[in-house]
Amino acid sequence: MDKLKHIVLKLTVFTLFLFTQSCKSKKEAHASDKAADAGQRLSSSGDQAQFGRLYVDACSARMKGNLEEALKLFTECKRLDPSNVAVNYELGTIYKLLGVNDQALQNAKVCAASDPKNEWYQLLLIDCYNVLKQYNQSVKLREALVKNFPSRSEFKEDLAIQYNIMGYFDKSLKLYEELEKEYGINEQIILNKTRLFKNEKRFKDAENELLRLNISNPLEPRYYSYLADFYIERNELEKAKNMYDRILAIDPNNPVVNLALHDYYSAQGKTVEAFEYLKKAFLNPDLDVITKESILISFYKKSDQPTYLENGFELAKIMLKVHPLAPESNAMYADFLMLNKDYKGAAIYLYIAASSEKGNYRTWEQLLKTEYELGSFDSLEKHSARAIELFPSQSSVYFFNGVANLQLKNYPKAAQSLKDGLEFVVDNKSQMIEFYSSLGDAYNYTKEYEKSDKSFEDALKIDADNTFVLNQYSYFLSLRKQNLERAEKLSKKANELQPGNRNYMDTYGWILFQEKKYAEAEEWLANAAKLGPKNPNILEHYGDVLFKLNKTDEALKQWENAKLAGGTSETLLRKIKEKKLND
Repeated sequence: MDKLKHIVLKLTVFTLFLFTQSCKSKKEAHASDKAADAGQRLSSSGDQAQFGRLYVDACSARMKGNLEEALKLFTECKRLDPSNVAVNYELGTIYKLLGVNDQALQNAKVCAASDPKNEWYQLLLIDCYNVLKQYNQSVKLREALVKNFPSRSEFKEDLAIQYNIMGYFDKSLKLYEELEKEYGINEQIILNKTRLFKNEKRFKDAENELLRLNISNPLEPRYYSYLADFYIERNELEKAKNMYDRILAIDPNNPVVNLALHDYYSAQGKTVEAFEYLKKAFLNPDLDVITKESILISFYKKSDQPTYLENGFELAKIMLKVHPLAPESNAMYADFLMLNKDYKGAAIYLYIAASSEKGNYRTWEQLLKTEYELGSFDSLEKHSARAIELFPSQSSVYFFNGVANLQLKNYPKAAQSLKDGLEFVVDNKSQMIEFYSSLGDAYNYTKEYEKSDKSFEDALKIDADNTFVLNQYSYFLSLRKQNLERAEKLSKKANELQPGNRNYMDTYGWILFQEKKYAEAEEWLANAAKLGPKNPNILEHYGDVLFKLNKTDEALKQWENAKLAGGTSETLLRKIKEKKLND
């Protein structure tokens, strides 16, 4: 039995060793390599086995990003073995990530003190001191790292940066010069020295450093760009321009330089020259599409100014030509087409963009809005159905699908889409009203009148003064000849809120007609018929009320006017043929 326990213990410790090595990077594994023999310090084989299981579970939790669980398990490990260095390291790291800085520092001190030459323990403690802005403590540790690891150039660079932060200019510069003696002219070292000199306002020395870098490789465009940036900061524009010209001599199509020259000429008010360089940058496929998109957005935002609209459109065309398959190119080109009222063309490019980038909701929504404006309900129904699959929690896609199906007379499908989408409307009263009113339409056409009325009533609970809902609801009631008293009240209110709307006047007149208030109805329908271009429905209603008032000739004339205005219903044609109203 004792032999079996011994085998189990050995397996547990071996498993712990394998897991701690596999669940860490090489750096972390080095920092925690003492955990493998942690069981040797515990008082019993039971404690050893428990420690091993806890440590493995803690590492697993940390790898999965479950820091709270990892913290709990590592804390239990520390209870079993308070002096375990690897556990203190893990606890210090997790506390630092969680922002519990005092506890992080406490654990970091333990592991750093246990092994002063372990770089990872020291770096953890340095990080903890820096977070707490205890720079005097952290700089001592960095100095010790440089002493203990003289061949590690990154430790010298970090110490130089720390010296600079603390205002120790001479010490920082000395370290950079030591590094330069060792490695020669190095781009990063030169840039660090340049920042150091600029902080000290030693601008001539900063310039000389950048010139040294440039001389070391006069064919490297990037080194000229460092000088150009420096001269721009110093407002020495002609020197900056000279650097840009040298870059273009080496790399004529360099997009970054063309962008810089655009800014250079723009600052001087030379907009024509500036735009030419911007076009050159856009023509270069090496300039990424995201950068081009961000520039184009700035033109789009100022498109109320003719120059920005014209130039933005030209850039959008160039971008599309250079990156024809990029969704950003197609979407931006569509945006500018819409500014020019070319919705049909915009829909084509929006569909290309949406198909290429299925996860971009903004593009899909823009596509659906455009198709809605165009009245392309076949496309809208198809594309909104696809959008529902891609964005099942976005209420707008259900709304567009519902509206499309309403227009296509697929009333049950419309009602279902609107009902489903309503569940995703949150804190948006206007959208909720749109859903309820459209549901009212759909249920009316499916002859589910109770549901229709309830939908309209729900909309009016949100906004009792919504004239569209008041008119639509009252009109449906009048067609069904139901609850006409309620219909009259609602329609009257719509006309009071928006007087002179001939559609609302027609509804009110028609309700009065259904209530057999023919004289009042004639007045409203006559006034509605006089407003705007001839409307066949209004003219037909007007003819109906005239017939009820025994004005047969006048009624026939209005029915014929309705036909001339585009009326084609069978009931209208029968009225004209038979010269009478068939109730």
